Amino acid sequence: MTGATDKGLGRILVTGGTGQVGQALVSALLRAGHSVAVLTRSRDRVQGLWPDRRVEPRRGDLTEPHGLVPVLDGIETLFHLASYAPGPDEPDLYNAPGHWRTTAEGTANLMALAADSTVERVLYLSSIKVMGEQAGTGGRPADETRVAAPDTLYGRAKLVAERSVLETGRTAGVKTTILRLPMVYGLKESGNISRMFAAVAAGRFPPWPRIHNRRSAVHVEDAVAAAILAARAPGSAGETYFVTDGRTYSTRWLYEEMLRALGRPIPGWNVPLWALRAAAVGGTIAERLTDRRMPLALDGLVKLTGDAWYSSEKLEQRLGFIPRRSLATEIRGLAQRTPA
Repeated sequence: MTGATDKGLGRILVTGGTGQVGQALVSALLRAGHSVAVLTRSRDRVQGLWPDRRVEPRRGDLTEPHGLVPVLDGIETLFHLASYAPGPDEPDLYNAPGHWRTTAEGTANLMALAADSTVERVLYLSSIKVMGEQAGTGGRPADETRVAAPDTLYGRAKLVAERSVLETGRTAGVKTTILRLPMVYGLKESGNISRMFAAVAAGRFPPWPRIHNRRSAVHVEDAVAAAILAARAPGSAGETYFVTDGRTYSTRWLYEEMLRALGRPIPGWNVPLWALRAAAVGGTIAERLTDRRMPLALDGLVKLTGDAWYSSEKLEQRLGFIPRRSLATEIRGLAQRTPA
């Protein structure tokens, strides 16, 4: 492994480094000259992503604490991103049983080791889902003063993981910081925005109702920049921050913006909300009967029509975070990469 060691962060370990956000974080750290290791269950996966061997694979599994013992040797900064990825046979993504074992119990395993190691700081990339679906629906952006009330197993597991991280900070003198991310875009060809764009481009997304909901989001590069900023900032110890791009988006705005980027006219009609609800009910029933995900179900319709509005003012004012990207530029980029 090569590269100069950053005097502020020292040697770094990233968990979840082979995921989409993790890859972006590792690449950013490498560009900045950091010495980076990645916790992995597959050395070949790490070496395939970084064939120049600038990344050190450290084999381990969060759910197997005995095998984790050596992974923190010599590590000074831990970026913890690892989480459970539901399989195609788990249609209820946010209530898949694996979330608890990997996220809640796995983080507790990792923090138990971090408390008695060389680790000096831990940055945990969590999710806005710890707040619960109602948190961002009050007609104004929710901030960090609102009490978290998760309503899914995923959200509850993330909240328990956050508490494990912060408790390690209080009891072991480790600098710990939590970042809660909303929907992340800029994830190559995956992610909700890319999937929606593909559906619009293929004519599979219906003319959407004129519902002006407000949803927060953040570009992966801004999420990574916020993580590195918070890890370096002395004043972030023990703090929790929301991270957004500072804008809000409605599904209708996204639909129209995607059509404009594709050079297509905006239809003069739209599918009524009652018809979408009927289709979503049918999709939900089909998911329960087949254990397969459907294009539209009730939980998906809630996301497409409801609010999830959050403020990152605390991060901006206290740490000087400035988001650089927006969904408008992301959509134009998707259009440029789409074959005519």
